[in-house]
Amino acid sequence: MDRGLAQAQATYDAAHLALQAGRMPAALRGYCSVLRSLDRSGVAVQHDADARRLRVRSTIGAALARFETDGHLDPALGELDEAERLCGGDRTLLVAVRGQRGLLHLRSGDVRTALRELDEATSVLGGESTLDLAVLLLNRGALRLEQGELALAAADLEAALHHSRQVGDRSIEAKAGHNLGYLEFLRGDLAAALRAMEDAARIAPGERPEAVAALDRSRVLYEAGLVTDAMVQLDLAAEALQGTRTRIERAQVDLDRARCALDLEQPQRARRLAQRARRAFTTQGNAAWALRAELVELRAVMAGAAGSPAQAPTLGRVARAAEALAARADELGVAESAVSLPARLLRADALVRAGRVGEAQEALSGVRTDPRRAPLSLRIEHEAVRASVWFAAGERRRGLQAVRRGHAALAAQRARLGSVDAVTAAAAHGVHLQHVDVRAALATGRGAAVFDAVERGRATFARGGAVSGPEDERRAQLVTRARELLERARALGPGDVVSAERDALFREARACQDQARAAGWGAKSDQVEVVALTARALTDALRDEPGAAVLDLLQMGGRLVGIMVDGDGVRMRDLGPLEGVLDAVRRASADLGALADARLPEAIRGVARASLDRSLDRIDRGVLAAMGATHVERLHVVARDVLLQLPWGALPSRAGLPTSVNSWTTLARSGPPGESLAVDDARSVLAVAGPQLEHANAEVRAVAARWPAATRLQDAAATCAATRAAMPGASVIHLAAHGTHVPDNPLFSSVRLADGELFAHELEGAAVEGAVVVLSACEVGRSTRRVGGEVLGLKSAFLRLGASAVIAAVAPLRDDVAAAVMPELHGRLAAGDVPDVALAAALPASVEPVPLVCFGPLRHRAS
Repeated sequence: MDRGLAQAQATYDAAHLALQAGRMPAALRGYCSVLRSLDRSGVAVQHDADARRLRVRSTIGAALARFETDGHLDPALGELDEAERLCGGDRTLLVAVRGQRGLLHLRSGDVRTALRELDEATSVLGGESTLDLAVLLLNRGALRLEQGELALAAADLEAALHHSRQVGDRSIEAKAGHNLGYLEFLRGDLAAALRAMEDAARIAPGERPEAVAALDRSRVLYEAGLVTDAMVQLDLAAEALQGTRTRIERAQVDLDRARCALDLEQPQRARRLAQRARRAFTTQGNAAWALRAELVELRAVMAGAAGSPAQAPTLGRVARAAEALAARADELGVAESAVSLPARLLRADALVRAGRVGEAQEALSGVRTDPRRAPLSLRIEHEAVRASVWFAAGERRRGLQAVRRGHAALAAQRARLGSVDAVTAAAAHGVHLQHVDVRAALATGRGAAVFDAVERGRATFARGGAVSGPEDERRAQLVTRARELLERARALGPGDVVSAERDALFREARACQDQARAAGWGAKSDQVEVVALTARALTDALRDEPGAAVLDLLQMGGRLVGIMVDGDGVRMRDLGPLEGVLDAVRRASADLGALADARLPEAIRGVARASLDRSLDRIDRGVLAAMGATHVERLHVVARDVLLQLPWGALPSRAGLPTSVNSWTTLARSGPPGESLAVDDARSVLAVAGPQLEHANAEVRAVAARWPAATRLQDAAATCAATRAAMPGASVIHLAAHGTHVPDNPLFSSVRLADGELFAHELEGAAVEGAVVVLSACEVGRSTRRVGGEVLGLKSAFLRLGASAVIAAVAPLRDDVAAAVMPELHGRLAAGDVPDVALAAALPASVEPVPLVCFGPLRHRAS
């Protein structure tokens, strides 16, 4: 190769790298520079194989970069026609041209033509391992993924993986591995998907453009129900695409953002994003993706119309538009699961909501979702719409069958997930199904039916799995690094320069925490099956518990509904607008926080206490008195969201009476009165004191004095590792430490020990089954709601990992108050009281309420 060709080759290589990185304008400039250089050289391509190869490859690259830059398909196809004329008899070059033509058709949304071109190109090469064959198979596999042809996609991608390894191209190997991970995601196996994508990233780090990688990760996270995390990835993708002219990716980011906004109950934002994506796809000539955007736009229109006076006409328009959309998708050959199936489900859903039940049944009759091809979210939506139609038609039995099929599919997904984080996130897919079930139950007017519907949905994601096998070393390193960074940040003094350094340390710590969370999503687990408790079974169990009752609080359509179950049966009542109760709970939380400050001036303390009393009294009268629960001997409150932030035992009518709280209804059997929790050689008590609390060491000594075989960890010995190591087998775990609830990253809520934060995240796999956990710390009884209604935090992590009860504060807890209450609490536990009874007896009749709550199941005696 002469010097001129060598320089042109170097320019080509740089352009190709720019193309691989998604920098299309730079790639186009490079390819055009090569072509101009070849024109100036005067080398005849028909007589020089190197020149011909370089011209054809540069023309191929320029065609793709030009299409990605301006979105015009015909000029790009014209360039490929010119490249094909230059190929002569070179079979390898001919395959490369046809493969690129197939890719352009795929990028423009013409999947049928794309598949034909890729099939023809693949047949020319045969089975000999070449880079071009690996690329062709990679692209055809991606096309088949998009079409939902998962078995054929798997064959192509495995073959691409094989050929890329044979020719030693780690970039294509990484992309094939990444796409095989995406295949597992489409099959519904989140854990396998994330592991495969992580393995692919290690093969050739940075080979996939960050925008494309972030877009793919967002789709996996969305399907897992991690909607907020998916939105974060989409923000990263949008940032990576700034300044580029890759219009398709930018439109895809907008479309996926719209889907997330819908799940986050932001229909107007979802509609704007979907409209922008649709216009961009239309301008690009990509009809297939424009239809996908139109589908999300229609879903947003329907969500925005809910409850409005114009709902019925809007629903009719949505139904007509969805029918037309499905027909156009079929004509274009777009994957059924991408547009036509969800559009037909949307039509049936709109019709049934408009009261046109017969038409909805007809619309639904031809819809089929194949578990082997349709993503989980689509299959669950199918069952939700089926249930809605059957309930509306008066076929309650068939509606319940659809609900149960949906919950069975959700439970199967849950069984694949290892981390508490992933288990709770997957509940996002059950939102519509749960609403359909509960609305139909409310229509019956029977409290038992409503209770059963509510608990059916909650039980599907109750408890988390215990992560099996040794802890992942990388996750442990990330958590340790986060702990060290936080400690360094806290050790810094005042000053602007120091403040900037502290902020940087906090950001780096948060990045480590996020990476540790992500590493846990793909963990395997040993799942614990949870069977939904029915109203009948609960009533039967409580017949042997005179004076015990369960109050299940349901938030639905802006109303609060109470369902009371005791040994005499079930009663239900509409408790009125929800917002008034939530406002009182929020006010009470703020007042409890203020009163926890021992330095608060007496005048202000009096104002805060009066405000707190008014809020607690309002809730007492509006909820407990309205349900006849004020003087129930033992009350178990089941609630979600903000209602979990209230110390229910602090309500005036509950003074001195046992009150327990949980986010789903479950019972735990206990022995006869007087049977002790007292330890033996196999069941110990662990008491741990954190730093910088005046009374922590004294509290731990007093607690340990109540138990004959207690293990104490204090001062420098009270490390995170030592505490975790001492937890297995403990019947009682007491942590006296500073606590923090982190609302936007709840699994990194923590208690502070000698060497830093012990995070909720680190409890994954901890052997706490059956333990009573006492968190003598501020606010760690709080929790954060996820999409789907599931809650996360330090106390919920303990409960999901099998703790029999968690006693924790839902507001700041002064350490002198804790030091006074905790020895009495443990004395009661050691004497045999169950946790809610022990807590009620231990709380003093003080001037101010104590924000401690007993979380967990209602304990009852076995009959």
